[in-house]
Amino acid sequence: MDLETLVRKMSEIRKYKEFITNSFFSVQQLSVMLDMDHVAIELRDNAIFILMEEDQLFRLYFYAADLASLQQIQNVLPGVKGKPILADIIGRNKQAENIINRLQLYNFHKYSTLIRMKRPGLERRDIEVSPVTLASEDRLDEIMNLLYLEFDINISHLPNRNKLLRALQNNEITLVIQQNEIAGLAYFERLGEKLIYLYQLVVDKRFRGQGIADRLLTHQFNQISEDVICQLWVESNNHFAIHKYEEHHFSPDGLFDSIMMFKGEDNNE
Repeated sequence: MDLETLVRKMSEIRKYKEFITNSFFSVQQLSVMLDMDHVAIELRDNAIFILMEEDQLFRLYFYAADLASLQQIQNVLPGVKGKPILADIIGRNKQAENIINRLQLYNFHKYSTLIRMKRPGLERRDIEVSPVTLASEDRLDEIMNLLYLEFDINISHLPNRNKLLRALQNNEITLVIQQNEIAGLAYFERLGEKLIYLYQLVVDKRFRGQGIADRLLTHQFNQISEDVICQLWVESNNHFAIHKYEEHHFSPDGLFDSIMMFKGEDNNE
């Protein structure tokens, strides 16, 4: 398959009034994906299915003319073996719920639900916090280990080694170090001049209860101007984390991410 064929097919599908998707890849991203061994792209009648293989799972993306066209997923997934298959369905309206209900007919179940929270630009307050430092590249393996130990890979889009290295080079990760170990880290990804994304915030279990998360958040918000918005995703049932973010002026914006898992016979649930 060539890029022209793929883009043309995608453009045709987008013209349908009831067009649905769970992703919006740019032409540049599609071009790169066509050359990747771990990405499989299936063109079907009025539908495109993209399977992206990660170390321990597959992520499913789709473009379909309507809900009925989505049923062709049943001809694509049974041949995928050995790892869980997950699809993120993001939305705030009835259309997202309709997609979720339809996927449940095709042997998917809801694994988890995330809510998006935003922190509006606020007046900068230079509050003194105990030492928070920029992460260096020599901590890469330690950071990887902490992230993959603390987070559910089926829920969190954890960074691979290359992405994490770029984040370190861009000074996007800050740490609190205790006893020469990482006690906590915050990974703020820059999405634009006026928007940052709290990709990951984690405190090692051994160091919890010391206000480390507050230090990491406060340090970051001391650095940004009042016109910069911050957003994040958090599990809807993680009430402790939601309360913590509310203390730092985050609030839900009404957007949900329902993580759907395919219940194939050979997949781990």
